[in-house]
Amino acid sequence: MFVEDGSDEAERIAVEEAHERLERARERGTGVLEAYQGLDAATRSYYRFNVWGMGTARELMGAFGMLSFQDEPAWPDDAEYTEARAALEKAPESENARQAAEAACARLSAAMEAVRVADPGGSGISHYKLCSNDAWLVSPREIEAALKAYACAASGDREEAVRDFAQWDSWIRFLTEAQARGGLRVC
Repeated sequence: MFVEDGSDEAERIAVEEAHERLERARERGTGVLEAYQGLDAATRSYYRFNVWGMGTARELMGAFGMLSFQDEPAWPDDAEYTEARAALEKAPESENARQAAEAACARLSAAMEAVRVADPGGSGISHYKLCSNDAWLVSPREIEAALKAYACAASGDREEAVRDFAQWDSWIRFLTEAQARGGLRVC
């Protein structure tokens, strides 16, 4: 997952320095794990889970009321694009067919992006956006609602989540960062 606004200059410098520390650690043959951890800490605009981790995070977010549940929106019909591509394949030398296929592709891409960035207005992060890597945009408003729900949870429950799931604390920090930087893309 990436923050929508990308990395800033301070992060780029910190990541470059962390890469240099990692390279020196590899050359020495010691401190490599710590250098990797430093690189992870420097990288504020990117976050990753494995399949198990994302499932666990979703379960905890659901328990804390951080998710909203609505149907995934329908994807746009690609019939126009499919027809234009078929016409181009029949006449690859045709400039008109090429232009029609490019225009249809641009319209389909724009329609797909409109689905990806839609904020359905729920009371947290839309659950379906965390169930695939379809380049969904989780909006700052969705993240803010999720973080507010988490902040309202009992402190003992929050402490238990941190204890039971090693990535929970860093995930909450990433959400906080993403909320301030245009949201996050699930890729």
